[in-house]
Amino acid sequence: MSFSIRQIGPDEAQAYRTIRLIALDGDPASFASDAETERARPLDWYAQGTRDAAIFVAFDNDDPVGMAGLFVSDRPKTSHIGTIFGIYVRPEYRRNGLAVDLMDAVIAHARTAVRQVHLGVAVDNCAALKLYHRLGFQTYGTEPRALHVDGRFIDEHLMVRFLDKEDR
Repeated sequence: MSFSIRQIGPDEAQAYRTIRLIALDGDPASFASDAETERARPLDWYAQGTRDAAIFVAFDNDDPVGMAGLFVSDRPKTSHIGTIFGIYVRPEYRRNGLAVDLMDAVIAHARTAVRQVHLGVAVDNCAALKLYHRLGFQTYGTEPRALHVDGRFIDEHLMVRFLDKEDR
């Protein structure tokens, strides 16, 4: 399989909407957002999302098959921190390095803007935890009951990766 990964802009909001809804429908316990709410949002909302954050989408030809985003605050005291969010690869495209490639693209972009990146991951998402540890992320805490999905609470590990070792 041959993939392309690129940061998308407002003109590709439909691709973002498509992969985001696939992710929310397919893995609701991994996201704070829910499919019903986001399905009702206009396309302009997704276009604005590409302006407010760096959204990377993996494509198989023109078909969006994965995504990851980076948000950076405009507040001076926290502008050194990037938050990686919305990491997802469609199940049929997993286990071939695509998640690593997406994360590498986001981290490369983050290096141009921030000194560290944070993310949250469900404590029982072993595959994601293994990936993030392999990519150099460290768990610095656990948020109990971070999400409430389908009548159950989900704790999240909070993880960080420093991009400038000399500042730690």
